[in-house]
Amino acid sequence: MEEEQQVRVTSFLEETFYITSKKNTIYRVRLTEKGLSLNKENNGLTKIELISLCDIIGCRCMRSKKQSAGSCACRASKSQLRLVESNEVTHSFDEYDTSAYLYIYAYTIKKARVKGARRRERTTITLRFRSFDKYEDNLREASRWRLAIKCLISKIPVPKILMSPSHGNLESIISACPCEQRKMLVLLNPKSGPGRGREMFQRRIHPILLEAEKPYEVHITKYSNYARDFVRSKDIYQWSCLLMVGGDGIIFEVINGLLQRPDWEKALKELPLGIIPCGSGNGLAKSIAYSRQEPYNSNPMLISALAVVKSKQTSMDLVRVETKNHILYSFLSVGWGLLADIDIESEHLRAIGGQRFVVWSIARLIGLRTYKGTVSYLPYDKVPIVENINNGNIYCKDQTNDIKIPHSKSFGDELDRFGGIRESKSYHDALDGGANGLADVLNNCNENEILSDSIELETETQTQTRHRLDSFYSATSVKSTYFSTGSISSYHSMDDLEILEKEGENATNENVTYGPASSLPALTAPVPNTWTQVHGEFVMVHASYQSHLGQDCIFAPHARLADGIIWLLIIKAGISRSQLFQFLLGMSTGSHLSVPGVEMIPVKAFRIEPAESVNGYLTVDGENVDYGTIQAEIFPSLATVMCP
Repeated sequence: MEEEQQVRVTSFLEETFYITSKKNTIYRVRLTEKGLSLNKENNGLTKIELISLCDIIGCRCMRSKKQSAGSCACRASKSQLRLVESNEVTHSFDEYDTSAYLYIYAYTIKKARVKGARRRERTTITLRFRSFDKYEDNLREASRWRLAIKCLISKIPVPKILMSPSHGNLESIISACPCEQRKMLVLLNPKSGPGRGREMFQRRIHPILLEAEKPYEVHITKYSNYARDFVRSKDIYQWSCLLMVGGDGIIFEVINGLLQRPDWEKALKELPLGIIPCGSGNGLAKSIAYSRQEPYNSNPMLISALAVVKSKQTSMDLVRVETKNHILYSFLSVGWGLLADIDIESEHLRAIGGQRFVVWSIARLIGLRTYKGTVSYLPYDKVPIVENINNGNIYCKDQTNDIKIPHSKSFGDELDRFGGIRESKSYHDALDGGANGLADVLNNCNENEILSDSIELETETQTQTRHRLDSFYSATSVKSTYFSTGSISSYHSMDDLEILEKEGENATNENVTYGPASSLPALTAPVPNTWTQVHGEFVMVHASYQSHLGQDCIFAPHARLADGIIWLLIIKAGISRSQLFQFLLGMSTGSHLSVPGVEMIPVKAFRIEPAESVNGYLTVDGENVDYGTIQAEIFPSLATVMCP
């Protein structure tokens, strides 16, 4: 009895759906606080699948479009069905099909054939509401489901009064559906990495934003520091968040642009940062996914896009860096020596993407350099306990343990059996299948086989006086007209006149940096006695506050986004080339910390003082900065980023 009461509390909507092509098979679909429960009943056998709410990014109501002129007056064939948005007024709808289609878009975890490998893939659930003779009645039922799903994924209360079948006002149901009022600001660097940022955004990210109904406004960067100037001078509060498409360079520009605003504190707090990785390194994007145990490597663009549309936020540390001429804010790392040399000197190989680091690592290993100087640091007093696993040290035991709703093996093992593209599988990919669509798939599948990546169900008639339409059409059999990019999202760029005006307006404020006050001594003053000093000759000194410096470089396995720790790695002269080679190879797994001569120290602040007779590179987030004395201190949880 108590269980039944609990079901009534947590279950928002229930409906029975059918598959016309399979006799004696029904699906009892239930929407709960946990997600969408699909209870399949066939010849006395029952199978339950749960699509977790955290995997659903959006849903839309659709309607079949009227067939083109010249088609026969009878019902169209399956291959001719076309769906468009239910609120489109420019299309002629098919008066013979009064069904309302609810498309639900989810990206679920699937275990790959390789042991331990996982990936996210797109699943579309199509619920066809056809119990009534009038389209408006069917749309009302579909809209109730859409309203409840949108409220649940937005984490706002579901208006239960609108969930009642007795509530017949369609307009009130549609208007109650939560939607994003402000657009996202997208700053896109078309030259980052291999130079395909614009193409990748349009092909891979735009469809996912469209599915989640996230409006955006794109501004293409036109010159170096465009993003910094933009966020420093514009009214950025008109947007809901800042989405950066590019490499670590554009993130560096945006963060430092925000810290050059007098209202920097409000800007960092109210505008979360999203990252779409299109660069060579992409260290922050990988670190965010790693902190949530997301399968980033299988599809980096998809995982990063889902982090944006899910609207989850988390804090991130920033590091204040002081050089002899500038004050900068860093989100990733500060480097001196081997890795800094590789980063800067491999710039002319940018066209080959991340492989440029591999090529130049070999070159620098052959022509090994050492640097004289002094490294000083303030040790971190509380070092978290870490857990040792097969492939090296990973996160602390006290890290956030997200509650996971397990999926049965049947749900995802064959999600890409019927599709040729294994990337984001968004609008353009999933709906390019054969003409027969899911109907042929279901006809050829064994009863015990898994659910595919396109689940389509339809309702039965509710009363004997209403005629049920006796045909079933695959809603994913043909490309649909609603794929058009015409929406409230838009592209912008500055013309030459605006650029000239910008340069005149901002020239006087270019070097003004705000931000929290420093607690460190002046750059020319000696460090306090509480600091530790190391003198001598170094192969490299590299400080990181993220777990990854690049997609395949787990530099600081213990690091978390907001742990308040700088992980300072020091390699002194005397290490052999074979040990350095082992160190470089080990960074892909985190085993580099076990190489003799490699020391990693958790610190709160540090200072690097190269000897005056030595020349080299100093990098901050991969950007070349003034060579000379440099010091840095961490400010915990200063920024906010979007995460999966």
